[in-house]
Amino acid sequence: MEHYLRTRLSEESFSKGKSFRPALTISRECGAGMDNIGCALVNYLSEVDDSTDLGWALFNQGMIGKIIEDHDLPKSVAPFLAENTKFPVVNLLEELLNLHPSEWTLFNYSADTIRNLCRMGNVIVVGRAGNFVTADMENTFHIRLVGSQSKRIQHTASRHEISIERATDVVRETDKSRKNFVQRYARSAINAPEWYHLVLNTDDFLPETVARIIGDSLLEWANQKEIQTKENTREYIA
Repeated sequence: MEHYLRTRLSEESFSKGKSFRPALTISRECGAGMDNIGCALVNYLSEVDDSTDLGWALFNQGMIGKIIEDHDLPKSVAPFLAENTKFPVVNLLEELLNLHPSEWTLFNYSADTIRNLCRMGNVIVVGRAGNFVTADMENTFHIRLVGSQSKRIQHTASRHEISIERATDVVRETDKSRKNFVQRYARSAINAPEWYHLVLNTDDFLPETVARIIGDSLLEWANQKEIQTKENTREYIA
């Protein structure tokens, strides 16, 4: 992420290459394998995408630090930037006591950062209602990763080295938290398929295979978008 921001934010590197730089948002069910898929996807896109010589970057929980930096927030707000929700009365009380900005304010900071990253392109944004806050952006492709609950629980138990019983609670609580987050701030259903270009069940695929499916779909879509944009520009000039 640091390398991406240093190089992309420099005027020289940002002005080079194609004018159309795709970006990708990923929504995921808990335990759908995003941890392994993310690394494979960054590597794959950095190898096959010719729209940039700077590679791709993935922003997930590390994006919280970027949000704090962008808006000069105190580091104490970091726990409140996670994908969760609280009762409005608690949120109002904490804001009145100046403990931290309101959750709505923090969400807007997050949305602003996500939009800025996607505007630069060649970036993967995971979670935080990224597909909803960038729905109007022509260069952004949206993915939803899903899977059977049983396999997602097994993956979560293995990854965190916890019992199946505890993993079951983690999957259910995390899915509910993300669902509530999207419902509260985007006023939509996180599972609604119309908000995504591709919904992919990861149960029977290796992370590298999922990365290729997503990467190839994204680049095919981006090529069509770029061709369409050029054609529309020529028609407008004519």
